[in-house]
Amino acid sequence: MSHILLRTGTPDDAKVKSTAFTVYDQLKGGRNWEEVCKEYSQDSNTSESGGLLKPFGIGALASVPEFEAMAFALQKPGDISDPFQSSIGWHIIRLEKKIPLPPYSEMESSLKRRVSRDERLQLSKQSLIAKRKKQFLFVENQEVKQAVMSLADSSLIQASWKYLGSPDQLKLTIFSVENKPVLVSEWVEYVKTNQKKSSLSPGAYFSQLYENLAEGKIQVAEEEELKKKYPEYNNLLTEYREGILLFEIMETEVWNRASSDTLGQRQYYQANRNNFQAGDRIEARIFSAQEKSTRDEFASKINKGDSLTQSDLKRFKSIQNFRVYKKRKARSLTKFPGQQGCMRQNRTDCSILWK
Repeated sequence: MSHILLRTGTPDDAKVKSTAFTVYDQLKGGRNWEEVCKEYSQDSNTSESGGLLKPFGIGALASVPEFEAMAFALQKPGDISDPFQSSIGWHIIRLEKKIPLPPYSEMESSLKRRVSRDERLQLSKQSLIAKRKKQFLFVENQEVKQAVMSLADSSLIQASWKYLGSPDQLKLTIFSVENKPVLVSEWVEYVKTNQKKSSLSPGAYFSQLYENLAEGKIQVAEEEELKKKYPEYNNLLTEYREGILLFEIMETEVWNRASSDTLGQRQYYQANRNNFQAGDRIEARIFSAQEKSTRDEFASKINKGDSLTQSDLKRFKSIQNFRVYKKRKARSLTKFPGQQGCMRQNRTDCSILWK
């Protein structure tokens, strides 16, 4: 997008408007855009470059809604708008080109970041959290919570925090879910286990860990309610847990043990070595002919050690390349000859040349 700006905010605003329409008439009369922009535009950053602006999308110019609305109303590159006024002054804009949206796969990460920072999403999350806390009878002991939160220091954001409070305080309830108390001691162990280096302030990070623990306890209560309300769901969870347990037992007692027991592997191989040997095999090439006489003629020739010429090969219906055949997989090779040569197959009009 390119623009010509005539600023307002002086006693001569009516004159500025008149000038804007004069400029518009000159452009419609065929005068060069860059020339007019350089002469009239009061945007010192762009007037020398034809008024060219950086690409922008919807919402990028929220402070100048008139400009944005007019910009997206233009349809074709080269279209010039009528003069219009904003809080900055009078504008005439020209569409240079429309840039299509990139594929969703390229925009996904940036869209997720924008949505996660959106204030509306945070309000929605807070509303849902408050609703679930009420549903599952979440009750805080504010006095105990404040005392515990005051123990946050810089060691927390370095993932090295240790509890330095009173031993008696560990026995107090910091919050409860459905009348089930969560003691300070459990909260302290949760922090020790889950603390990581963070760029947040110690107090903010402490609060984040606190909310994570509370949310986890609410999820447990919610799952218990679902299991009571929906027996099928409970059965599915039981089956899933038992499957994981069985997998872990098999991995520990069978697969891992077998893979590390090299002596047992060697003993098993020695006891079953015949099962690991390949059966009789032969490398052969199969020639198929329409006539039995053709087959017999060339079988005799091959057995004498003579070579086949190109004209000989053309007399066959098909010729297969050399490949290895296993005895049990080749119906035509149920009995292997003991030396190099050619074997006639009586049930079909073909000969088999082997090495």
